[in-house]
Amino acid sequence: MTENEQSGLGGKFGAKTSGSQINYGHPHSQELLQSASAVIRESETGRLLLKLLDLKRVPVHVIKGIGQSGFSPEAMTIYMQAPGSATTANPAFIINLIKGLNEAAQELAGFRTPDPRKDIMAYASFIHGRNLDSITEVCKVIKELTKTPHFTNLLDSLTELGLNGVYKAYIDGKPREVLYEQYASAYDAMRGRS
Repeated sequence: MTENEQSGLGGKFGAKTSGSQINYGHPHSQELLQSASAVIRESETGRLLLKLLDLKRVPVHVIKGIGQSGFSPEAMTIYMQAPGSATTANPAFIINLIKGLNEAAQELAGFRTPDPRKDIMAYASFIHGRNLDSITEVCKVIKELTKTPHFTNLLDSLTELGLNGVYKAYIDGKPREVLYEQYASAYDAMRGRS
């Protein structure tokens, strides 16, 4: 397989947009995705997510910048952001890639994102449910990496993202309602509503 025929992990995004001379593609996108994939692949769940990505050829585009990464159901693409100087994936990048992979897997499994213009409450409920499912999947991958050198850094990053309560509830085997309460608390704290 040539570089251009690779799965969604190959290629660069938006070398130049039409009418623009701004280069949005990350200069080290391949290195970032390869280093993140190497860590994710050490988990059984991570290997399954990456295999799905390869089979369904879901594109992953790395963009220079800082901000929100995630899956776009409209474009069926995972968009990741990283500072332009980054050459290897940091734990937050890895966590966001796992989350994006799970969101893409859910969409491909038929759990389609509803149109927010038709019912904003159904859309919000769906998005929060999908976020919780994806964060739970992140927790599962991190737990599977317990005996690896990546575990501590990923767990620390989860704490920095405010999701340590979700991880603790997951590890303790708490029901979905408790996981959701922890997720909602983290979401509110992130938005300054704690």
